[in-house]
Amino acid sequence: MNRTAFAIAAMIGAAILAPTAQEQAGQPGRGGPGNPLLQAFDSDRDGVLSPAEIDAAAAKLREHDANKDGRLTADELPRGPGRGMRGGPGGPGEMTSANDPGKPMLPKDDGERRILAALEQARGGERYANVSTSDGRLLRELAESIGAKRVVELGTSTGESGLWFAMALRKTGGRLYTHDIDPGRIAVARENFRRGGVDDIVTIVEGDAHETATRNKEPIDLLFIDADKEGYDAYLRDLLPYVRPGGLILAHNMRRPAPNPRYIEAITTSPDLDTTFVLMDGAGISITLKKH
Repeated sequence: MNRTAFAIAAMIGAAILAPTAQEQAGQPGRGGPGNPLLQAFDSDRDGVLSPAEIDAAAAKLREHDANKDGRLTADELPRGPGRGMRGGPGGPGEMTSANDPGKPMLPKDDGERRILAALEQARGGERYANVSTSDGRLLRELAESIGAKRVVELGTSTGESGLWFAMALRKTGGRLYTHDIDPGRIAVARENFRRGGVDDIVTIVEGDAHETATRNKEPIDLLFIDADKEGYDAYLRDLLPYVRPGGLILAHNMRRPAPNPRYIEAITTSPDLDTTFVLMDGAGISITLKKH
């Protein structure tokens, strides 16, 4: 066993075998089947980590590095059942929220089922700086609740947030316009949209969003900013005039990585805007209402 695998084995062993307060009191503890690390690495589901599974743990951990920065944060680490896309009570296609453990997101129709399956598959493939499941569910809920017809997204990445928006837009009869500068990520996103059956309601715009997004002259129901953090205030300044009264401006990464202070000031000091910060136990999202 190499040094990396040995270190991972020690970490897993400590998490699985160390007695908890409940176990010391004679109650079931974390060594059982609900242990998130055991669930993440026990590929044959026999309740035991074999030498081969321990050796493979490093690669599996790297798969959770959503933003590919070589580090794992709390919101990227494996969670227990009912707290992510894998290992939930419903299995693939029944996703659960990290803030609502044990309550799966049940697809209402075949279209939702296909999108959820595409999200599940996307999570196992090439990823870069995508939203979490909880973030994605919120994006869908907000877009659908305001009846969004035109959603503009800055930062397509590999399309996971776009799939969540598409889940709402197929109900509202709307369309997603998503901008990204990276052709490699766009290619992955395009395939994810095709796999989810929503490519017909998604327009991908390749290029620098500071240039491409400003070509928009149509009213925007929901603007989602998840591109270069230092540019958030410029995106807001350029596109806010096109956000309709009663429309929403959402911004990702309001907790980590550190948000743009100019953007924070802009959305919290204007009498025309009302802002709330949510899901701050993870990356964090700001919800800004453009007042009537």
